[in-house]
Amino acid sequence: MAMTIRDAALALAASGLPVFPCRIDNKRPLVAHGFKDASADPAVIRAWWRRWPIALIGAPTGIKFVVVDVDLQHPEAQQWYGENRSNIPFTRLHRTRSGGLHMLFLPDARVRNTAGRIARGVDTRGAGGYVIWWPACDLPVMHRDQIIQIPDFIVEAQLRKAEPITINTAPPHVSGREHARRKLCGIIRTIAEAREGERNAVTFWGACRLAEMVDAGEIHRGDAIGLAIEAASHAGLSRQEATHTLRSAFRRGGHE
Repeated sequence: MAMTIRDAALALAASGLPVFPCRIDNKRPLVAHGFKDASADPAVIRAWWRRWPIALIGAPTGIKFVVVDVDLQHPEAQQWYGENRSNIPFTRLHRTRSGGLHMLFLPDARVRNTAGRIARGVDTRGAGGYVIWWPACDLPVMHRDQIIQIPDFIVEAQLRKAEPITINTAPPHVSGREHARRKLCGIIRTIAEAREGERNAVTFWGACRLAEMVDAGEIHRGDAIGLAIEAASHAGLSRQEATHTLRSAFRRGGHE
């Protein structure tokens, strides 16, 4: 009989990796404190998956492994992987639901939780982060029994100072333009720096704030949406997903 997702969660817990349930649509945690609620207690895990029987498995990073997440939907991520693949020794690799890759490496305190710092669509997850355990969904696993030290060139790349988010469109035709620009920059930066598992929620929050700025005449609607899509794409959302989230927020504000 095939292993259920609950069985896979119990097996991970038995190996010493705590887990927690996540939504199947946006991969956000179903438990109040996210990865902080992760548990290896079989009774807790059984109760979670009785309540959410098709939940995805969230696995905290930094305990048993760190992860390089390569979202191959982005051309920049494809280019980075193509250029560096030969420099990355074989290590455990999971295919993701979107067709991307999770490369697992031994725990390393130098690995941060970054989004797009190495290249657009190439994220890293260390202590304080998490990933979805896609093998529980019958997605392919390669080099199952081998996890190596993360190459230094990847560590160095994700430690580089992030490129600043630039905004080329100043809020037009309003008094107090500098104040509006600072507010806009803060919203866009927050969206662009959102972490995996928070991207949709943060983008929605940012879109609601931008809708308020549109109402106040501080920025044109088209400029607001364009900037937010670029910021959400920088964080790792696809343009299609970002557009859907933005439209939902603007509809809520009565703009569509």
